[in-house]
Amino acid sequence: MLDSAAMTRMLPSSSPAATSPAETAPNDLLVHAIGWFDGRFGYNVHTRGLFDALSRRLPVVATPLYVRSGPLEEDKAAVPALLGHREIATIALLYGSLTEVLDGAAGRRIAYTVWESTRLPDDWLGPLGRADRIWTATAWGKRVFAANGFDPERIDVVPEGVDPALFHPDIPPVDAFPAAPFKFLAIGRWEHRKGMAELVQAFDREFGDRDDVVLVLAGLYAGRLDLDLGAELRALDLKHPQRLKIVPPVDAHRVFAGIYTACDAFVAPSRAEGWGLPVIEAMACGLPTIVTGYSGPTEFIGEHAWRIDHRLVPVDVPFFQRADGDLGLWAEPDWRHLQHLMREVYENRAAAKERGLAGSAHVRRTFSWERAADIAEARIRDLFRPDPSTR
Repeated sequence: MLDSAAMTRMLPSSSPAATSPAETAPNDLLVHAIGWFDGRFGYNVHTRGLFDALSRRLPVVATPLYVRSGPLEEDKAAVPALLGHREIATIALLYGSLTEVLDGAAGRRIAYTVWESTRLPDDWLGPLGRADRIWTATAWGKRVFAANGFDPERIDVVPEGVDPALFHPDIPPVDAFPAAPFKFLAIGRWEHRKGMAELVQAFDREFGDRDDVVLVLAGLYAGRLDLDLGAELRALDLKHPQRLKIVPPVDAHRVFAGIYTACDAFVAPSRAEGWGLPVIEAMACGLPTIVTGYSGPTEFIGEHAWRIDHRLVPVDVPFFQRADGDLGLWAEPDWRHLQHLMREVYENRAAAKERGLAGSAHVRRTFSWERAADIAEARIRDLFRPDPSTR
């Protein structure tokens, strides 16, 4: 629990003055950040990246959760008791259903979340509806939330980002892959939404005995303790299974930087993404990137990635619940077009590398966590500006 003598969860990059409430002007702002700070998956990286950068602009008190457990109720009481002389913005960066943790929180309450289908789960609607503001990472996501009944005037786009000091083309590569001249990389959980099985099949169809190329797969086991990968791959009846390289689970997110730079191109044939963290990290590392031209990644890929053609189809895997049974739409990638794009990148390596390096400069300059924090700070300050109509 927080106490007045030591703000134990004040993010370390906050200014020293942030720990001395008595010395702070009464109108200063404070962010109470609630989220999954620990871990190596998307929400964990997002939470750390955004709030660390934001703490260089505003004081941030962090309440770390593990799934649903953590010092939540204690901190919700302590923050206004100890720091109530400040204007408080409480931000829950979590799955939409879990933003119910904002109930009873101090100050202005912001639910920050992302989603993949064009329909939201039933259990997201109430918690998001009770928040003062909804943040999501992309303009596409804002349109989805608005189409699900939320007032677009209450929705802000606050992008995710990438750490350009950790993900860039000069990171030393890991020394763990075959010596093939060309390596495609895909990072994602082995699931239907990510399209990993279809990617493996497309790669196997396109590249034969005369092609010296491998497909590196990482992140397959994320949240999949039940995964029997051997059985899954055998069921695909591949002609060239020896061309696959499986990366075991890593123990820290930073390890991925050297995995990116050890490869030559990145492939992400997902049916939908709320943002696309591996996509932006691969681009930051200079990899020519092939990605489905739909949903979250369209926020940042610009003209620098190869976009897989797609058509919109009903979601056919029930990965969330709606009473009306309407799970919305997502993309079905054109798998033949994916093969064509992989062949294009493989055959035109110099041009692909040049385009990949241009993409690296673009995302590191335009979509860093620092830029995301700039936008977040501006949106927070907007919440506390006087309404001119009330003067």
